[in-house]
Amino acid sequence: MQEQSHSVGPVSLPERILFIDVLRGLALFGILAANMRAFFAPLDAYMQIGTLYHSRADVLAQVFVDTFIQGKFISIFSFLFGMGFAIQMSRAEARGARFMGFYPRRLLALALFGLIHGLLIWAGDVLLTYALSGAILLLFRKRQQKTLLWWAGSLFATPIVVSTTFLALYFSRFHRAWMDPKPPDVKKFYAVINIYAHGTVHQILVQNWVEWKRELPTTLFAIYAAGLFLLGMWVWRAGIVQRFDEYRPVLKRVCAWCIPVGLIVNIYVAIVKAVIPPGQVSLWGWFAGILWLPGAHILAAGYVSGLALLFMRADWRRILRPFAAVGRMALTDYLMQSVLCTLFFYHYTTGLYGRIGPAIGLVPTVILFSAQVVFSNWWLKHYRFGPMEWLWRGMTYGKFPSMRKEEPILVVEEASLSPMPVELAAAAPGKSETAVKGGEIAR
Repeated sequence: MQEQSHSVGPVSLPERILFIDVLRGLALFGILAANMRAFFAPLDAYMQIGTLYHSRADVLAQVFVDTFIQGKFISIFSFLFGMGFAIQMSRAEARGARFMGFYPRRLLALALFGLIHGLLIWAGDVLLTYALSGAILLLFRKRQQKTLLWWAGSLFATPIVVSTTFLALYFSRFHRAWMDPKPPDVKKFYAVINIYAHGTVHQILVQNWVEWKRELPTTLFAIYAAGLFLLGMWVWRAGIVQRFDEYRPVLKRVCAWCIPVGLIVNIYVAIVKAVIPPGQVSLWGWFAGILWLPGAHILAAGYVSGLALLFMRADWRRILRPFAAVGRMALTDYLMQSVLCTLFFYHYTTGLYGRIGPAIGLVPTVILFSAQVVFSNWWLKHYRFGPMEWLWRGMTYGKFPSMRKEEPILVVEEASLSPMPVELAAAAPGKSETAVKGGEIAR
């Protein structure tokens, strides 16, 4: 009992902020693992990757990713975006600053990063979508808690209603030929593979433009993602993060229910995706389709609550602490993943695009993320911000703060309102520049 008392205790405010950074950092590993198949294979084949890779190892690897990773960490990032929004707004109100005086500029800068990323580097960008979702969130900044939950629930239910309606029409007398799904165009997949694996820089950039335009409608996901943002906003306003220890029993119940239920649902969805051929309509596939998003959110909630419970133990906080640096540099590390992976797989260097599958793809995932953990910790020992976080902050406030820790801090109006260095989903709130830790001003 005495040993446990040393391991478990109240979580201080700086440690709560550290938890958000750790959560964001670990989520970035999930983002990389989920995105990897779109770095070495066409985006159009993302949800039909089995049409290109048929080996047992590749199928099992993809089932693993679909079960434990796909959709879970984008849920966490979206949740953190809403939480960061609420924190910035509360800090602005506390200081008497105009939240709308700087936040729209922040979203515009994020949208610009997304456009550059999607057009010049990798068409699977999420930053533009987050910027649009953040704009939607502005409509709810003064709404009551009950309203946030009603809207979040309504948005979560929308895909289920739409999918059910479509299936009913498909099997009714109102069925039309355009409703029939098209089989995967394998020839088109290999044409794209040929460009990225063997094409010139000009051909690759042209293909980026083609794929970016094709992916543009997916930015409408911003409407659905707003439900996750609203949930993160609700959690912060409810004081759950601020009073971790009081909510320990709630976190235990959430973890105990969400992880097993989420795993059951996601295993079912992953197996159905692996077994049922793409383009085939069936009740099994429809059921998997409507369960995919809810199942991803449920398992994500289990991950977050489980990590929170582990984080309440001092021994686990020491183990998890290195991942906080990745979370503080999330925008930099997210963009770095795209740059390094496209450089590595495209004809720029190895030309391995299309020549490896999901199983081998797990290897560069682990290697790259491990390198980012080391790099991020090294960088933040010498600098206050990641490079992209520094640029984003300067574009938001019109002034660029000093980077090196030994340099005096440039006072920027409303600077302490900036959410920690997440800056990737404008997500989570980091330490304000007035927060003191160990005698050193943290960000």
